[in-house]
Amino acid sequence: MSKESTQEQKTTSTHKVSLEAFLKGRAVSRGVGIGKVLYLHGQNRQFYRRVIETGQVGSELKRFRAAVDLAKQQLKEISNGEKEAVSENQSSIFETHLLFLEDRSLLSKIEDIIRDERVNAEWAVKLVTDTYVSRYKLLDDKHLREKYIDLQDISERLLSALGGGAESPFTFDKDSVVVAKEINPSTLVELSQHSPKAIVTENGGWTSHSFILAREMNVPAVTGLKGVLRKVSSGDEIIVDGYNGQVVLNPGPESLDKYRISENQFVKTVDAGFETAEGDDVTLDGVEVNIHANLDYPGGYEHARRFGAKGVGLYRSEFLFNQNKGFPSEELQIASYKKVADLVGEEGVAIRTFDLSVGELSSQARISEKNPALGLKAIRLSLSSEKQFRRQLRALLIASYQRRVEIVLPMISGVAEIRAAKEIIREERKSLTKDSIETGNPGIGAMIEVPSAVFVIDEILKEVDFVSLGTNDLVQYLLAVDRDNESVAESFQTLHPAVLRSVKLVLDSARGAGKPAIVCGEMAGSPLYSAILIGMGATELSMNPNSIPRVRRVVQGIAQEEAAKTTDDLLKLATAGEVEQLVRARFSENWAHLFNYEVLPDKNS
Repeated sequence: MSKESTQEQKTTSTHKVSLEAFLKGRAVSRGVGIGKVLYLHGQNRQFYRRVIETGQVGSELKRFRAAVDLAKQQLKEISNGEKEAVSENQSSIFETHLLFLEDRSLLSKIEDIIRDERVNAEWAVKLVTDTYVSRYKLLDDKHLREKYIDLQDISERLLSALGGGAESPFTFDKDSVVVAKEINPSTLVELSQHSPKAIVTENGGWTSHSFILAREMNVPAVTGLKGVLRKVSSGDEIIVDGYNGQVVLNPGPESLDKYRISENQFVKTVDAGFETAEGDDVTLDGVEVNIHANLDYPGGYEHARRFGAKGVGLYRSEFLFNQNKGFPSEELQIASYKKVADLVGEEGVAIRTFDLSVGELSSQARISEKNPALGLKAIRLSLSSEKQFRRQLRALLIASYQRRVEIVLPMISGVAEIRAAKEIIREERKSLTKDSIETGNPGIGAMIEVPSAVFVIDEILKEVDFVSLGTNDLVQYLLAVDRDNESVAESFQTLHPAVLRSVKLVLDSARGAGKPAIVCGEMAGSPLYSAILIGMGATELSMNPNSIPRVRRVVQGIAQEEAAKTTDDLLKLATAGEVEQLVRARFSENWAHLFNYEVLPDKNS
């Protein structure tokens, strides 16, 4: 629960009373940002109210109509799709949704808003559908009243289609602070080119993909602020303290003066942190550690290379899916994979196949799973959507010709999934060869992020060329803690003995099999956790580019033998609290010069 206090301050220029409000949340990306609120709406397709020029009205109407056509096409494909995939009841629901999209009264009202108020199509859709939803909720007839759910579904489908129907770029002032219920990773990628000052959300967790990206971008972020959307409007002044989880709404002169000093210090700290360590990444006792980059788009590798990255340990291909608002074509995938592979060169790139959940597929039914983390996602979804999976594997085979490309299969739970994927790869290579299309021979890796994979790691290693440790999801599944649920944030314990022992087991097994084990979760990018990993025997770490300089300094400043002694003692402890206490004591005693309060573990780490 967020805590709030307010104090009144009179403004000397207008003599109006402004209310300065202090809200307490959880820091999920370090730093301080001061700016004006940019309020984001929507779930799948996020947007804000944008005023357009008179001359843009025609193109905006055209964009809206294209989105309606796309949404209708999607619904027709679902309702007329494979009978085994869509039940009669589901088909009936989608036909009802189609009737909404053919309602001229509804569509005309949206077009009138675009035309009369000169606003973007997303805002017009929200305004009109919200009005209809409110009316349905007031109806006495229960059957009719529940139609508001269908209308909300249609609204989200239209907003998603607006992303696929035509480009709707985010354009805003450089001092904008994004405020939303939650922020999608794809939205954050779109926003990144405008460099938002900070991010504030009601929901989210330290290891959510969005806040991993925020830290990668060095954008301060605070989450867990329930009801914050009711307290702000676009244009309000706001301060975000990503060190202490403090948010100040409508700040007075005293708060502004105080936090501007902190903001300037943050900028200087970021610049200093980017000073790349010189020399090779070798510990004091001669153990070489290979540091790779986690990437979402090809252009990020130049940034990572400057910091000393040796190749890409994890390329998240699903961001290509998100940017195209659906499965990208084979040609587009080939071009994207070739681009990143050419940039990386001989250091190599490991490309993860789409790590998506069924709810993210805009061209299919919006299935609301009770527990998406345990549902149809990642490798399971790929194997069930075999046509799209084959397309991606074909693209990877073609892109790997005369390039160092490896394929990573996400959320592997056992050997059967690996064998199924390898059989598809064999079939697609044979088909491509028959068509005289040259292919490479990419290595195959498995993401180790669910407990079952840890317990059959020896069998998995016989099937693959390498493994990738996804520590964020491994913590989630080992401890049964939703990584994005702020209500159980304190139970997401990276230093839990079960996590440490599982990581050690995987590293030991890989070393025994003579195969690489790349640690690519948040643990790898934390200076403190990276020291623990090196003590366990990890020699392959992959992280967001901005973490590389700090981790390189740690690698060069510790002895693996000394780290191993600490790790051995950590593995004997019974609770995360005991582990954390010993970590603080040992690291302060041995390596105080390498660590500061910002990287020591806390309840949010």
